[in-house]
Amino acid sequence: MEHYKSNLREIRERIGISQGQLASATGISRRTIISMESDEGADPRLSTVKRLMTYLDVGLEDLYNQEI
Repeated sequence: MEHYKSNLREIRERIGISQGQLASATGISRRTIISMESDEGADPRLSTVKRLMTYLDVGLEDLYNQEI
């Protein structure tokens, strides 16, 4: 099974916002953001990924890298 690593932390830190600020701006829980950044949780919902992509102005390829 393929695994996709989130680049969310790197993108968020590059634009200089905290997890809390990202959560407030997108309506996504901070817990979900923490989970995505640590790769601990289940795969996020597509709607969550779309909200992040829109807010961060990035594509899917920017947000995730495929790990082999």
